[in-house]
Amino acid sequence: MNQRQKQQQEFDQSEQNLIVGSEQQCPLSPEQLAMTTADCDYVVETFESGLTAQVFHIRIDGQDYTLKKKRPQAKVQNLDGQYSFLNEVQRRFDFQTQKNNPNSAPDFQHIVETIYANYRLGIIVSEWIEGTPIVEITDDLMVELFSTLLACERIGLFEWDLCSGNLLVNEQGQLKLFDFGYMYRFEPLQHFNSNGLSAPLFDASERFETRFLSGWLLEKEYSQKESLQLFKAVKRQALRMLEDKRGWLDANQAKPEVIERVQASIEKVETALSSDAKLEHLFTLEMFRSHVLDIEDDLEGKSCTSTTIKRVQFVLAMLEQHYNLLREGGALFYQNQDKSQAQLREDYLRKKALVVEYQL
Repeated sequence: MNQRQKQQQEFDQSEQNLIVGSEQQCPLSPEQLAMTTADCDYVVETFESGLTAQVFHIRIDGQDYTLKKKRPQAKVQNLDGQYSFLNEVQRRFDFQTQKNNPNSAPDFQHIVETIYANYRLGIIVSEWIEGTPIVEITDDLMVELFSTLLACERIGLFEWDLCSGNLLVNEQGQLKLFDFGYMYRFEPLQHFNSNGLSAPLFDASERFETRFLSGWLLEKEYSQKESLQLFKAVKRQALRMLEDKRGWLDANQAKPEVIERVQASIEKVETALSSDAKLEHLFTLEMFRSHVLDIEDDLEGKSCTSTTIKRVQFVLAMLEQHYNLLREGGALFYQNQDKSQAQLREDYLRKKALVVEYQL
């Protein structure tokens, strides 16, 4: 158990509460909202796909809201899953502090508005976002995403779970981030992410590629050419974010290792954008990396889906076709490091069986 998990466990087992907003802002009393079920007459629709909470679209006096209600038992079977609702209320509190400040509020306009949250009652009431998941990757959406993530990092918050279900596009075509169960505090001038200096692999661009882009491309069944064009568009905007981050780190005298890591990322993306062949090379390495990471994440939480199966099939095909490129390009890391093609094939066939077993 790490320090953050220990602190969250202590808070959870104490009698302390954490409240965002005020009861006066609630459309109904907090106690009534906490008793909400799908059968309540003010419930328009119910979303059961959340692993740690039920989500209700509610309408009261003609006004629509989102009500998030903590599950008695999270469907993700690890500590981060158990404390993700608490973590989200903590992050909502952080964001409300920023939104209440006229100087910082514009940087967080793409973060959902919290009306009221009460940890002990297990409820979060937010604005209702009339929108859809991302159906098209555009420059505007990527600018909104990466500028928001950089604003979060500047105040010491690192988002791990940029999955499809946590990113909505509203009726005005603007991106909204609204689930923060896996967004953790870190020291941005001293650390790469909330794992400190131990895991330089993980950054905002990687998280988007791993949790969203890689699976989204699989689901859409784009051609290699179409996928490369979308990857290029994402990388162009990620590069702008990295350059802005580098400037901020420099200006604030960040630790040299952190600046060097960002500079290395800038150079890697610049190289990839210099030719189609180099772009395809990076695409191969980073899509493999993303699928490998997301498979492990789903297996750890025993929260696999049909997309997880597609990811394993993709990894097996990549190992068959590009093993030498993956090995030489540094894509065989962590548990895959120094393993032969045959060993890795055996490993991922075993993982495929587990993925089938852990289907939600």
